[in-house]
Amino acid sequence: MWEKKGLLYTCDFYGTGYAQDAFIDILNDDVWRIYYSARTKDVVSYPHYLDVEAGNLNNIINQPVEPIMIPGKPGTFDDTGITMTSIVPIDEHTKYLYYCGWNKKVTVSYSLSVGVCKVTDDKYFEKLFEGPVMERSIFNPIAVSAPMVIKDDDIFRMWYISFPSWEKYGDKLEPIYIVKHATSKDGINWSCDNHICVDSSYPGEAIGRPWVIKDEGIYKMWFSTRGIEDYRKKDGKHYMIGYAESKDGLNWERKPEQSKMELSESGWDSEMLEYASVKRFKDTYYMIYNGNAFGKTGFGYAIEKR
Repeated sequence: MWEKKGLLYTCDFYGTGYAQDAFIDILNDDVWRIYYSARTKDVVSYPHYLDVEAGNLNNIINQPVEPIMIPGKPGTFDDTGITMTSIVPIDEHTKYLYYCGWNKKVTVSYSLSVGVCKVTDDKYFEKLFEGPVMERSIFNPIAVSAPMVIKDDDIFRMWYISFPSWEKYGDKLEPIYIVKHATSKDGINWSCDNHICVDSSYPGEAIGRPWVIKDEGIYKMWFSTRGIEDYRKKDGKHYMIGYAESKDGLNWERKPEQSKMELSESGWDSEMLEYASVKRFKDTYYMIYNGNAFGKTGFGYAIEKR
């Protein structure tokens, strides 16, 4: 059972409070880094991080003001925002930080593609390419987003969001998204097909931001799930955190009874729960997640003992 520990952080750099899609990277025995994306009043996302004491997330010991990267030049895939979603060690000095690049559109609100940033010695950040390492294709006709990447033996595996459609609800087009899978030998060149890992279970359901760990031989995924009807409202089909397991990383079984996360009676996470990430350290799982208004109220965390 998850034990909520409360609100951890809201971002004040841009006067909006938004701190979304946060996740932990364990730097050493003393310091954990929490990556997150903040949003400006012009709805442009910038990537940031803060460092906390290992195992004590409330003790912030370093909080740089400047963003890690800035959106790309006009016309590139990330010219209107960057949202980080996972990080993978490559060697002793190098990590790949994966992110979504945002593009505003005309017929629909936006499009998303996957980019990668090289992190050296946990200090230096460099976009590897001006273009995406994964984008819409014959298998993903509209957009790809929220890359969750792990190194599984000698193969990189990515679980990501694919947009099969935008559906009309009232006078607004709303995106539907599902979870698919891709593989790579180098973390840069990716192969995918049309296999769906987690599909919509009812018309209009959207499955967002997968987070996957391999734990004792079982792949475990936390994801966000919402309906299309008034999902921005507390009394609508708002975001909640879902859970699934797999033996091979491809075929997943939903296990909603193991999510065990409920809305709080009041406060920052009383209307919705979403964008969960989970890090296991020794016998404890640490979950970071967003609450009301898709991260406008910042992020908090919960723990679960094993």
